[in-house]
Amino acid sequence: MNYRKWFSFSIAMLMLFAIATPGFAADVNELERRLNIVSDELDRMKSSSGGEGLLSRTTVHGYGETHWKNSNEVGDMGSYVDQHRFVIGVHSEITDWIHLNAEIDFEHAASELEFEFGHLDFLVSEELNFRAGTMLMPMGNLNEFHEPNRFYTVERPDFHVKLIPSTWQQAGFGVHGATGDISYRAYLTNAVSALDLSRKFRPRDFIRKGRSQITGLTVNNMAVSARVEKKVPGGQAGFSIYTGGTGGEFIDDNANLTMTVLDYKTKRGPWEWDLGVMKAWLADTDKLNAACANGRGLACSDNIPKSAFGLLGTLAVHVPELMGKKTIHDIIPFIQYQKIRPNDKLGDASVEGGSPASNPKRNFDVFTFGVAYKPHPMVALKTSYRSEFKGGTEESGAVNGDAGTTVNVFDFGVAYQY
Repeated sequence: MNYRKWFSFSIAMLMLFAIATPGFAADVNELERRLNIVSDELDRMKSSSGGEGLLSRTTVHGYGETHWKNSNEVGDMGSYVDQHRFVIGVHSEITDWIHLNAEIDFEHAASELEFEFGHLDFLVSEELNFRAGTMLMPMGNLNEFHEPNRFYTVERPDFHVKLIPSTWQQAGFGVHGATGDISYRAYLTNAVSALDLSRKFRPRDFIRKGRSQITGLTVNNMAVSARVEKKVPGGQAGFSIYTGGTGGEFIDDNANLTMTVLDYKTKRGPWEWDLGVMKAWLADTDKLNAACANGRGLACSDNIPKSAFGLLGTLAVHVPELMGKKTIHDIIPFIQYQKIRPNDKLGDASVEGGSPASNPKRNFDVFTFGVAYKPHPMVALKTSYRSEFKGGTEESGAVNGDAGTTVNVFDFGVAYQY
C-alpha cells in the first residue's frame, strides 16, 4: 500500500467534507485532531504489519487429485475416473501471535462440499500454544497431514480410511507445542457417536460414519485426543490416543470408545519405511445393539463391533538416490501390506441368546505394489495394483467381493499440492 498517497487522499477528503457539509464550522483544531487520528492509525498499521496489510499476511494453499480405477469386484466392475478432490486452504496471520488455518474440500468434481477444518492458533511459546475451532484429530501420521503427494498409493490406505477415518474432524479446543525432539497435541472436543439421528458405527468401517461435518450437531458426548511425536533419524515415531463416550442419551451407560495408534516413519538413505498399528475398544455394545434393534428412528447398525485392529507396513525405495543420481526427479517403487479388521471382535449380543450378525468379508488383508513418479516434491503421478483378500470361506457360486474371494484393482492417479 502507498501510505503517502493514502494520507494525501485522506487530507483531501477531510477538507472536502469540511467545505461541503452544511453548517460545518471550519474549526482548525478539530480538523487537526482528525488528521492526527488518521496519522496515528497509519503508524499503527505500519508497525504491526511492516507497512503491509492483512491481505499480504494471508496465503492460499491446497491440493488435489484425480483417480482412474479398474476393478473386478462384482457391483463395482469396469473402469472409472473421478476428480476426487480439490482443496483450498487459507493461512492468515491475523496478528503476529494469532493465526487462522482453514481448508475447504470440493469432492468428486465439486459435487460434494466438505469443510475439513478451521481453527485459530494462539502462539504463546514454542513449548505451549493454544488452539480452538474445528480441528483434525491427531490420530496416526496421515489424518492431519493428508496431502496426496505425501503417500505413494493412489487412494489413501484403508488403515487410514476404514480404521482411522480420514479426514476426522471434531470441534473444541486444546494445546500444542514442542520441546527438543518431542512435539505434542492434546484436544477436548465433541465425540463421535455410535448411534443417533445421523451417525452410527458399523462393521464395515467401524467408527467412520460416527464422525460428521460440524453442522449443528448434537453434542452427545465429549472426548479427549492426544498425540506425542519424537523425531528419529530420517523421520518420526508417534503415539496417538482418543477416548470418549459414544452412546449419548440413547443408552444408560457411556459406551466408551478408546483408540490407540502407534506409527513409525523413517527414510534411511534411499530406503523408506512407514509402519503402523491400531487398536480400538468399544464398551457397552450389548446396550448399543439393543437400542438400535429397538428402532426409535436412529441411524444405526445393530451389529456394532466390540473392537477393531489394523496393521500397516510400507517399504519404498527412491531409485535416483539408490543409483547415486542428483536430480529433483524421483521414481519411487513401493510395496504395502495392510491387515484391516474393522470388525475384529463381534459386539455383544443385542438380545439374550442372540448374536449380532457379522459378515466375514468386512475383515480383509490388502497387498499393494506400485510406483510413484515425482517430477517435483509437490507433484506425483502414481500407479498401483491392489489385491484385497476378503475374510471368510468362499462358498459355491461366490463372486468377486464375497467372503473368501479376492478383489483386484488397478489405479492411476494425478496428485498435486500448491
